[in-house]
Amino acid sequence: MSDSKTITALEIGTGKMQVFIGEIVDGKMLNLVGVGQAATDGVKKADIIDVKKAAEQAQTAIVMAERSCSARIKSVCLGISGTHIQGFRNIGSANVAGSDGIVRKSDVDRAKEDAKSKALPDGRSYIHRICCGFYLDDERYCIDPVGERASKIAAEYWMMHGDSEKILTAMHVVHSFGMEVEYLVFSGLASAMAASSPVQKENGVLVVDIGCGTSDYAFYKNGIPVQAGVIPIGGDHITNDLSFGIRLSRKNSERIKTRFGKAIITEDERNVKFWSLGDRQIGDRKIPLEAINKVIRARLEELFLLLRQDMIDHFSEGSVNEVVLTGGTSKLNGICELAEAVLERPCSLGKFPPSVAENLRHQEFSTALGLLEYARMKETSGGSKSGNSITDKIAKFFKI
Repeated sequence: MSDSKTITALEIGTGKMQVFIGEIVDGKMLNLVGVGQAATDGVKKADIIDVKKAAEQAQTAIVMAERSCSARIKSVCLGISGTHIQGFRNIGSANVAGSDGIVRKSDVDRAKEDAKSKALPDGRSYIHRICCGFYLDDERYCIDPVGERASKIAAEYWMMHGDSEKILTAMHVVHSFGMEVEYLVFSGLASAMAASSPVQKENGVLVVDIGCGTSDYAFYKNGIPVQAGVIPIGGDHITNDLSFGIRLSRKNSERIKTRFGKAIITEDERNVKFWSLGDRQIGDRKIPLEAINKVIRARLEELFLLLRQDMIDHFSEGSVNEVVLTGGTSKLNGICELAEAVLERPCSLGKFPPSVAENLRHQEFSTALGLLEYARMKETSGGSKSGNSITDKIAKFFKI
């Protein structure tokens, strides 16, 4: 007889709230049983600017998800993003205590505690402290140092933190209708968990979730996350650029972006024009596809250049093997080709695991799907006797 547990993911996005309800079966398999969505206007650039509206819209999505599967949600795995989120690398060290020079768990624990002990300025709180691996005698990198021989061990961490008030505001939205936040997860890490494969994570993959207000990214190497962050550019910036640059209403700009927008056009397309219909401000007129492309391309190039600058160390040392794009804006035609040109790495759209139903294989669902996977990972880690699976590895390094 199968044993099951229900888990819930809540993504507070700039464009919409998304709630996915999953069921863990026999401690490992995840079935998606409920979905709820609601448009948002209380969130800007992934930051909650109107708590009352955001809470109402989140509750709408939650009720929809509950009704779709006749379940009652008590707690959620909450995704968080926003330009206030930052990260830095920190290294802690410890001398190996044993006279035989063999690294023991106690040595590893002291190095990890030293790395995690760095205090933040007032008003900042940690979201994740992710162990990225270890160095023996400042030279040899390893993932599991116990049993190795060295005189000194260093633990490397990626420390993610955010504005304390904004983190509490996001949690308050959940608490306002009597639910608890079981896990708090940076949305970019969640998206990467869903949109890239274990092989990609081993080889070095940079996953970029291009949303409405921001773009979240996470870089995985050797199967673990080693850097993550936020670029303050999203699809809404392209819409605003089109509205300003080509003198269109914002509604018409969004329609044109999604229907005709391309990151790269061919020579034959440069002379193509189409009608902009129903814009009361300007009236009907023909717009060159080349003009649309120039606006879209300029903003996307800025995004990819900022991303490369954030990741300059990993790009310089050749750790980034490929790039994966996900999120709603990743559906723009030609965006992968442009990313390849700017980042000089192979680029593709996110691919979801076989367990994800066909009707949910959409790039805009990657964060919510990843939040479910994160919750499943946390709920089931430790259950595997081998401890060698990709899930066990990621779970181990997410522990703080």
